[in-house]
Amino acid sequence: MKAFTTKEFVSLAVIVITAPVLAMGVALAASVMVARGNALLLLALTLCGAVVSGINGFGRRTVRAESQSRRSRGGPQSSVALTS
Repeated sequence: MKAFTTKEFVSLAVIVITAPVLAMGVALAASVMVARGNALLLLALTLCGAVVSGINGFGRRTVRAESQSRRSRGGPQSSVALTS
């Protein structure tokens, strides 16, 4: 198992501390918008955010690392990286 570094620990601690605060902020902002009659605006912003996130995810390719079993077969292996 990989050693747990200080950088990873600090990053995890920051996420654990800030995630609940941000979630409460989003929930409070949404409830205020609905209470003031801006439910349609909230829905439009949510849908636009979902569409932008979906478009952002199109075309991403990840290069997968070779597995140990593939390397142990012997002989030179060619690898091609696809970039988008």
